[in-house]
Amino acid sequence: MTGTTDPSARAHGWVAHLRDGGTTPWLAWSATGTPTARPLPGAQQLELLRRLNLDPRGPVTPELADRVLAAPAAGRGKADLPLVGLPHRGFGAAAVDPETISAHELLRVASVLLADDLVALGADPVATSWPRPWRRRIRLVGDPLVATATREHLLGVGRPEGGPRPFVVAIGRPLDELLARTWTQRCFETGATPWAEWLRFWRERDQLPDRADLVASVRRWGGRRPFVRVVTDLDRLPRQVGVRSLPVVRVPGADQAELARRVAAVVGLRVDRQERPGLMRTLQRRIPDSGAAPVGVPAREHEWVARSAARTVRAVTRRGYSVVGDVADLQPRPAPTSSVPSGPDDRQVLDLAIRMVVDPGWRRERQRREEVER
Repeated sequence: MTGTTDPSARAHGWVAHLRDGGTTPWLAWSATGTPTARPLPGAQQLELLRRLNLDPRGPVTPELADRVLAAPAAGRGKADLPLVGLPHRGFGAAAVDPETISAHELLRVASVLLADDLVALGADPVATSWPRPWRRRIRLVGDPLVATATREHLLGVGRPEGGPRPFVVAIGRPLDELLARTWTQRCFETGATPWAEWLRFWRERDQLPDRADLVASVRRWGGRRPFVRVVTDLDRLPRQVGVRSLPVVRVPGADQAELARRVAAVVGLRVDRQERPGLMRTLQRRIPDSGAAPVGVPAREHEWVARSAARTVRAVTRRGYSVVGDVADLQPRPAPTSSVPSGPDDRQVLDLAIRMVVDPGWRRERQRREEVER
């Protein structure tokens, strides 16, 4: 790094370099620029802009660069960090080399940009059809990913949930998978605590969350034995809800769920409470596929999951509910080895966030569809 008599001029020169699409790291930058009255952005914003410039899907437009530099860092974490090598007042956050900033800190800025994009996009319309009075009346509980997709499909063909004396259809999965899908769907609705913390919360109470507790969900809707079906064979689910087929359910990867969790927290601050579900449903449909595996229950939690699954099997059997499939399918899968990753990797999440910030394709789908309809 070449020294300079005016560190502020050097910093402003680097900001201008990044705004013009540059990718030179801070410690390798030696040129100077013209200082302005505007305060310098934080190191998180500057490093995120540099990494956006490095993405081959670029270039980053000046408008997007200005948005990145002005974006705050959401959630719990450090305030805007000063650049190492600049005069330091001796209090506040310590100066840093931007290249050493963690992916978690950069995601705090990226999630704000994506939340603003989502709010500007608006919620996709929900397909509906005239209700059919002769339909089979059902209430869906259990696996939230399958239940949500099934519920939307039924609404589109004129078979909405509810009605007098409905059949309660409880969609079962191996409990470890059901827990993972419950957290994932929560991320795409109102947000949640991080995956490991969420699991620990329920394990310490030796309870299951509402959607993963099939028996409690059935009781909550007043399900009586002749009007309850516990479905563990998903190939037979369409017949139980009165249709010939159902759409294939897309299971988000760990990075998609984690990014949605962060975006949901910011969206909740941008819009009224009743608007957030529609916006997050839109994100769930449009978020790019990264190929990452879904979250999984770590080996240290498997003993608790196995005990909870055994209680569920006993309760279903004792109450005499009809099971479409095999009740043993509610048992968890074998415990993974400790070397198998179970949660999201912040670096993969950041890669997905950068892809979505740079490439606006996920925001253009509705525009193209509207043009085709016209």
